[in-house]
Amino acid sequence: MLAPKLIEGFVFVLTVGSGLFVLYLLADLLRLRKRDRGPAYKGGIGQWSWAAHRITGILVVAFLFGHIVDTFAVGFGPELYNETISLYQQWWFKPFEVALVAATIFHAFNGLRIILFDFWPNLALKQKQFAYAELVLFLIAFLPAAFFMLRSAYEHSPFS
Repeated sequence: MLAPKLIEGFVFVLTVGSGLFVLYLLADLLRLRKRDRGPAYKGGIGQWSWAAHRITGILVVAFLFGHIVDTFAVGFGPELYNETISLYQQWWFKPFEVALVAATIFHAFNGLRIILFDFWPNLALKQKQFAYAELVLFLIAFLPAAFFMLRSAYEHSPFS
């Protein structure tokens, strides 16, 4: 059938396109020279948190858009839906799912940090400490999930 291949192609283009956009943003940030850095972040962890928040937001929205499109296939019958989501069941797709989990967890923790600063502006004076605490919480939440997800990918891969 043509429909599952079109949906699969769309999800692939969305994945690659958002990945290229993220690489472009990162390359642009890495090119900043000391004199080009803004007065607010000055290239420190605050600027990287700001950039990572936008990047993870783009990635999560791209996934949600692709997920809405592939779930739309269920309206045309279970065969089309099953064929459409077969991409997600491949062993090599698991790292993309792990990246989605990382993006979602980071975006959530960073969003909570921003909410704290919005409600209690004086906390922003310690934004560097909050950023490091956020990174520690992110690692605590993400690493176990990544381990189990990647372990199953490895078990189903030709490398095991």
